[in-house]
Amino acid sequence: MKSFEQLIEVAEILNSPGGCPWDLIQTFQSLRPYILEEAHEALEAVDRNEDEEIIEELGDLLYTVIFYAMVAKREKRFSLENILEALKAKLIRRHPHVFADTKVDSVEDVIRTWDNVKKEEKKDRKSPFDGIPKALPSLQRAHKILGRIKKHKVARKSLPANTRSKELASKIFEVVETAVEEEVDIESAFREMLTDLELELQSTQS
Repeated sequence: MKSFEQLIEVAEILNSPGGCPWDLIQTFQSLRPYILEEAHEALEAVDRNEDEEIIEELGDLLYTVIFYAMVAKREKRFSLENILEALKAKLIRRHPHVFADTKVDSVEDVIRTWDNVKKEEKKDRKSPFDGIPKALPSLQRAHKILGRIKKHKVARKSLPANTRSKELASKIFEVVETAVEEEVDIESAFREMLTDLELELQSTQS
């Protein structure tokens, strides 16, 4: 893709001697906030369903990956090609029904195959709860944890709610538990509700 190659050329110019001074002092740690910021802005664009805005925000999100690759190259850690090769290999491994001889009859079979391949890749994980990113938004993280509790039929004990804050957190957890049972994406539902509330409040101020 010519446009992708041209984008990489721009990124390399920005991150080369004589390029952008701000770009040249960035590190893995300094760029961390931009991953979340750009991901959230992309989500917001998707929620608004405006194509031009989605294109812009997905571009920004894509550039955070490219930017990390530029920093990694500068620090002699890895390259963008390493990222692309690793991703390509993963997609091929996890779709044996497309790239190999595995037979599937339903979407459920596809998901099961994906999970089995992933489990084999991550066989060093000792717990079904390993690998849930701690940086996830709390509602989404709770959804992931409860989803794995349900999937692996893990018995859980209620944690003591010995402070008011823990009592309130426990109530939120119960709501997420209901959402998991009813297959509702509570993070998206709550975000949509807040957007509706903001629009309503803005309309009363105009």
